[in-house]
Amino acid sequence: MKNLLKLLLAKRMAGTPLGLAALVLGWFLARRRRRRHAYETEQETERVGRRSGVAPPARAGSRSRAASRR
Repeated sequence: MKNLLKLLLAKRMAGTPLGLAALVLGWFLARRRRRRHAYETEQETERVGRRSGVAPPARAGSRSRAASRR
């Protein structure tokens, strides 16, 4: 129902030059927002481990720390 109302409103607005400009501006802003949101969620869900290519953080009691103290 919501999509039908959006369609009817867009069809009505596209009939006027000012309404068409508003639709284009809204479309560009929504597209930019979706891209930014997709990029942010991609950064948050980056996997850490053997298969991801990203090394996991070093543990506190690892050998590398003990070797560096010598």
